[in-house]
This record gives sequence, structure tokens and C-alpha cells, in this order.
Amino acid sequence: MDYTENIRRTKEYIAKHLLEDLTAEEIAAHAGYSTYHYCRIFKENTGKSLMRYVREKRLEAAEKDIKSGESTADVAQKCGFETTSGFSRAYKRKFGKRPTKKKNA
Repeated sequence: MDYTENIRRTKEYIAKHLLEDLTAEEIAAHAGYSTYHYCRIFKENTGKSLMRYVREKRLEAAEKDIKSGESTADVAQKCGFETTSGFSRAYKRKFGKRPTKKKNA
């Protein structure tokens, strides 16, 4: 079975609700599948787990906010991280550097 369209719709749903408290259960229900089944389908079709994909998209959005001058603590909270240090570690894993706001000249 080809899940391409379903995965595309899921990615759109994630993008629209990125800063909300998304869960695998909620995303799978939106797609019309059980959580276990949809997580498996998503990973087979994208190469990433569902929640890893969500985290990466949140970090990509966070990078834009950091570059625009928002504080690390504000961005971490906005992106759903419980602690600034947890956000900083995840950011460093993704981008290879610590999240420091860019100084505007």
C-alpha cells in the first residue's frame, strides 16, 4: 500500500500544530490509524520515527527564532522543551552548536 499522500497530510498537520503538545497518539488518530501501526508506517516511509520528526521540525523552527534574537529560554519553552538545558543539548545534536542568539549590528 502507498502511504505517500497520508504521510504528506501528516506532515502538514504537524506543521500546523507544531508548537502544540503533539503526541504520537494524536497524530496517529488524525491519520486514522492505531498509534503502533502509524508509527511503524511513518518510519518505514520517512526513515525517522514520528516523534523524532516532530522534534526536528521544532528545532528547525527554534533555529529561526534564535537567529531573530529570541532568548534561548523563551524559544525552549515555546517549542515544548521542559528545560533550557534539554533544549540546548537537542539543538547542539541537530546543528552542531549551542543556541546563542545572534547579535544584531
